[in-house]
Formats: sequence, structure tokens, C-alpha cells
Amino acid sequence: MQKNIVVFLLDQLTWRALPAYGNSFTQTPNIDRIARDSLVFDGCYTVCPLCQPARAALWTGRYPHETGVLSNGRKWPEHGIPDSMPTLGETFTRAGWQTVHFGKTHDGGALRGFFCEAEDEIRFPAEEPAFGLNTDSYRDRYTVEAACRFLEERRDSRPLLMITDLVNPHNICGWIGDNQGAHTGVDSKLPLPPLPENYEFEDIKNRPAAVRYICCTNNRQAQTQGWTQDNFREYLRAYYYYLSLADRSVGTVLDALERYGYTYENTLFILTADHGDGMAARGQVTKQVSFYEETTRVPLIFQGAGVCPGIRRGFASLLDLFPTLCGQAGIAVPEGLRGRDLSPVLAGEEMPKRDYVAAEWHTEWGFTVSPGRMLRTKRYKYTRYIEDGGEELFDLDKDPLERINLVPDAERAAVGNDAEEEETVGKMQDYANVLAEMRSLMREHLEMSGDPFETLSWKADRRWRSHPAGYGNHRGIAAPMEED
Repeated sequence: MQKNIVVFLLDQLTWRALPAYGNSFTQTPNIDRIARDSLVFDGCYTVCPLCQPARAALWTGRYPHETGVLSNGRKWPEHGIPDSMPTLGETFTRAGWQTVHFGKTHDGGALRGFFCEAEDEIRFPAEEPAFGLNTDSYRDRYTVEAACRFLEERRDSRPLLMITDLVNPHNICGWIGDNQGAHTGVDSKLPLPPLPENYEFEDIKNRPAAVRYICCTNNRQAQTQGWTQDNFREYLRAYYYYLSLADRSVGTVLDALERYGYTYENTLFILTADHGDGMAARGQVTKQVSFYEETTRVPLIFQGAGVCPGIRRGFASLLDLFPTLCGQAGIAVPEGLRGRDLSPVLAGEEMPKRDYVAAEWHTEWGFTVSPGRMLRTKRYKYTRYIEDGGEELFDLDKDPLERINLVPDAERAAVGNDAEEEETVGKMQDYANVLAEMRSLMREHLEMSGDPFETLSWKADRRWRSHPAGYGNHRGIAAPMEED
């Protein structure tokens, strides 16, 4: 009998927020139900740390520069993926599956082929004033009820591909707006989490301009001006709270699935996210333009029929989900997909060798445009931006928290300095060699994927690059707030 497939997709969930990835502070008992005795990929990356481009890529298995979905819209209008581009929903529907999607779309047309329940809201009162609710949470309540109603009424004999697409913990974005600027936090019975080890951002002067001035291009980052360390801890507490709402939603749908006969024996369960969140690392909130681990690394968990449990360390990409689901369903993979079928790994084999994973950025709303690319290899991460030719290089074996950009040292080695100690010169030269290798690898990737990155243009008014480096130095509004 053909197994069913159920996917839970959460919005703005970084991998390290979950107990399954070692977080001892947060509690997600329902997500833990999926993670228990599961296959956990410890090294999965999004292809863009932004909702719509990431989702269009997820459902098509293609990079954003291929889908043409580069932003969340507004001043950079999106016209959707090409009609000729295969989608996951179309591929499964043509193979005889029932394909249904409940919840957040924001997909640039990439959910074509799914029956999508209309997005709607069910309002409910906040449990306590510290955590205000908005349409993100209200839509999740509707999504859950629609998914459960579908399961109760379903009489279709075809195998089922069902997506439950939750918005939370994205409600954290609205929380920032409600608590912008210097303020005294609202009391809550929930404890304050500790700040991450890399909360302090002393190396910001060595980062590309697009990263130095996230506070000028992301209105949520601008709204944190004046925040104290305790305010950032309150941010994390709120983020974990909205994650707990998402966890309850997962639990309600899991209960309904079990009630109507969808078990680990006949169903494959998957949990992942479109992208991560800054999590107060380097003082960053939400996501925008940077490719740090917090915003690009996401959970990817498989549980159920045909899955050999364990932790798999190595690279995976959200681009792998499309071909992997095809592999699990016995469906031919459409031509042109960029990801890999991880079915052998689900069956117990080791992770396949992979030189790198890649991610892209173009713009959030079109008010500023900062094309960037990332490559993550086993040891290093390299990023490059069109604006100012800005680059980053991190040795993730020695600096997993991405505290020190090695590009300045590597470039100093290329110039030479007689005053440097011999050991220091040797290390700098090593990184100069690595930088050259990563630049070459980037060129190969761009050519292989047909990426026009080198020809792209950037846009940022001087006012959004004017204050001294450091998010705490920001004053006033950000670009989207003025130009709306």
C-alpha cells in the first residue's frame, strides 16, 4: 500500500530553537512527537532567508534566480513562477495523488497543483498581555481547524500529500512593532531566556555594507533602537512563546491524523521551516539580507513509514525536499531540479558527499536592493554582495558563531606586512588561499546554475548608509517605513 505524506512547514523557525537540536530552554512537546525516534538532518539550509523566495524555491526545487521570485513584493512586484516550471503539487497530482495545502501560501504561484484552502482567520484572546496576537496567530487557528475538518470528512482512496503550513513563530515580527524603542517589559510568568553567546557584535565594521546597515533596510531591526539586553531577552521569550503556539497547532493536527488512521506505519511525517530568525545573535532580529546560521539553517525532520532514525550530519537543502518526496512516492523526478533525493539516507545510508550548499538574497520589498550569495562548505562559509563587493569568510570549525570575518586578514596576507609575526602571517596566508578557493567555487556555482549574479545592480539611498556602523547607532525609521 502506498504511504501517505504529511508535511508541517513553519515560518521563521531556526534549527537551534528546537529541543531536537539541543535547545534545553524551549518546550515543544508536539514537535518532539515527530522528532522522537526520527531522522534529524543536522545541517539543512534554506536557499533564501525570506518567505516568498524560499517558498517558491521549496515547491519547485529551483533557486530563486530561476523561479524569478526574488522578493516579498510591494515595490518589487512578483509575477510568479513560469507556467512551464514543474511544481511539487502538479507532479504528485498527475501521479494520482490527492494534494492539499492548508495555511500560509506566499508562494509566487509555486503551490500550483495543490488544492489550497483559502487563508482566513479565527480570532481568539491573548493568554497574557506580554504576547500580543495578530493575523499570524489567527490564521494558524483557522489553518488547524480547516486541516482537521478535511481529515474528518475525507473519503478519497488516493494516497495523500498534505501540507500544514503554519505562520508562527512569525508573530514575533508584530511583537517587535508593539514593543519598539526603549521600554520596560511587560511582566510575564515565563522566564527570560539567556542571550546567545554571539549577542555582542564587535566585528561589524568588517562586514559588507548591506549587513552593516540592516537596521536601515529592515523596519523591524530599526524598531529595536534603544533596546537593552533585557529587551532582547524579552524578544527571545516572545519568540519561544509564539513557537509554543505553533507547537500546539502541530499537536492538534497530529491528534486528528492519529484519530483518522494516519500512523507512523502508513504515513511519512516531515517538519521543516522556510527560513530562520536572527535570535538576537549579533543583535539581529527577524531576518534580512544576512546569511548567518541563525537565519539560513533550518530544521528538517523525517518520521514514520520507511525512516531509519538517527542524526545525519552533513549538508541538506530545502531544494532536496521535492526530489526526496518523489523518491518516497515512487514518482519520477522532473528534469531541472537542483536538489537531491535523500531517500537512501532515510533508508539508513550515510549522507552523500556534497561540496557545498548555496543561498541567495535580492531584496525584501524593493526599497533597497542588495544582491548577495552564500556558499557553505564543510568547514567554511563564504558570502559576497554586489554592493561594495563586500565579502565574508568564516572558519566554522574554529568560529561556529561567525564572530570574525576573515576576509580582512586574508587580504592583508596578499599585500604582505613585515611587522606581522611569522605564525600570524602563516595563518593569514592559509586564509588567503581559502578565500581564493571559495571565490573560485562561487564562480563555478554561478556558471553551473546559470545565475546572473555578476550582472545584477544594487540600490540604496545614501541616507540608508550614513550613520556609524552598529545597529545601536541607528536613529529614526528604515527605508520601507519612509518610502511606503
